[in-house]
Amino acid sequence: MTQAIVIGAGLAGSSAAERLAARGWTIALIDRADAPGQGASGNLAGVLRPLPSLDDNRLARLTRAGFDHAGEHFAALTAAGLPLRWGRTGVLHLARDETHAATQQRVVELYQPAADYLRFVDRDEASALAGWPVATGGWWFPSGGWVDPASLCRANLARYGALIRPYYGCEVARIDRHAELWRALDDSGAVIAEAPVLILANATDARRFDVAAHLPLRAARGQVSHLKAEAGSPPGIVVCRLGYVTPAIDGLRCAGATFSIDDFDALLRDTDHAENLAKLDFILPGYGQGIHPEDLVGRVGFRPLAADRLPMIGQVADAAAVDPNRPSQLLSEIPRLPGLYLINGFGARGIVWSAFAGELLACLITGTPLPVADDLVSAVDPARFLRRGRRKRSRVTLGVDC
Repeated sequence: MTQAIVIGAGLAGSSAAERLAARGWTIALIDRADAPGQGASGNLAGVLRPLPSLDDNRLARLTRAGFDHAGEHFAALTAAGLPLRWGRTGVLHLARDETHAATQQRVVELYQPAADYLRFVDRDEASALAGWPVATGGWWFPSGGWVDPASLCRANLARYGALIRPYYGCEVARIDRHAELWRALDDSGAVIAEAPVLILANATDARRFDVAAHLPLRAARGQVSHLKAEAGSPPGIVVCRLGYVTPAIDGLRCAGATFSIDDFDALLRDTDHAENLAKLDFILPGYGQGIHPEDLVGRVGFRPLAADRLPMIGQVADAAAVDPNRPSQLLSEIPRLPGLYLINGFGARGIVWSAFAGELLACLITGTPLPVADDLVSAVDPARFLRRGRRKRSRVTLGVDC
């Protein structure tokens, strides 16, 4: 029976473990926390919706693939009676301004998606959907919604639980490869687990290991504000506009989120609550009136991301074997570390990407047909940053585009 080690029990790691276990693999799952989904995957809710574009760029195609995979996967978990908490309430993505509204309309006119997938709604219909007066129209994704990320991690791991052995509260001090087996070792040098395949799904902590130190992973601090909410109060859907607000979930509504690169303050900040309230007012004018930052609770998470805002999914390159004076232009020519893989860099899109990423990684590991076109597989290849000239092409603005 084929075996793998997965380091990290968040959305990335649980998705990889679930997809490999579905193929009969046995998994040693290691996480420093005492339960799955305790890091960036521990927020109360995340948003499920794609991100179309006029030129149907790589980000648009990848989020579309992710959205389609996620919907099918979540429905399968629910049908199996697993503990996934989600609501397919629909997602309203309001235009930022009139120029953006025109672009949104043009996307719908150009690609003519099915009405149950995406349509453009005017301000009056958007207000009716939100149950609150809004300033603009926007995209309406009827099959979008919200997902409890930690519950998704738990459901993933429960689906083929007999094949997944968890090691919670366990810190991996280092990894090495011995006799064609990857080993995860603790700080005393004892072997926690060993297997032919090792998958790094532990966010920016992956760079702590020498073999992954070259990866350009950065941390984005995100603070979400929790507002008290009565069941049935508006909005009953997810609404986005340079931020997002969810329906009431267990008496709370999520609003946010801030986005701060390389900011490692784990404490809640009133200034960030104030920023989230400003975003809330931009989404639903007047909704936050009377709510004060100092009265709010919330959560801080640190999301891993790359400069091009695309995830990293695939076999890790042997960076030490790459001649810096003669880097390759072809991904196929870049040497790889046998049996070492990465699923990481989801940024703020872990909900939409995780199911697709787990399936893609499992296909790459097992050599089975891939779920997307080759150019998209190359776009998420972790070795892409070692290609000649890549550094210049990767200089993009980091941010969110809700």
